[in-house]
Amino acid sequence: PVPVLIAHPLASTTRLIRETLEQFTVAQVFTTSDPLRAFELALQRRYGLFFFAMQVGELTGPMLYELVSKAYAAGRGPRLLAPGVVFIREKDDPKLPDGLARDVRVKDVLTKPVRIERLLQGVSGVLEVRDPTARG
Repeated sequence: PVPVLIAHPLASTTRLIRETLEQFTVAQVFTTSDPLRAFELALQRRYGLFFFAMQVGELTGPMLYELVSKAYAAGRGPRLLAPGVVFIREKDDPKLPDGLARDVRVKDVLTKPVRIERLLQGVSGVLEVRDPTARG
């Protein structure tokens, strides 16, 4: 399974993303609503994808991603790029800064309410999306 980290303050949004990923992909999902815990978790294992709210507690999602990216690049051993990220924004959240919006690591920006089809479309380049009704 591909490890995925979700950092979002609302349990209902986190649950929707987690259950969608567990049902339609082979993701192993880790969640937190605390930005400091998200940073710690991001450094404890090699993730395949992040889901960050535009605002996670006292940190913005883009700032959290920037901190994680810098930590990955500065870590011991070979320089690593941070995995891709999907940002989740509320309708009134500011738009993603242009430089970050063009970053190849930003897989998608989902505006709430999150639609399952759009969520799966955004992760399809990173996670294999499968049909949950198919028998294996």
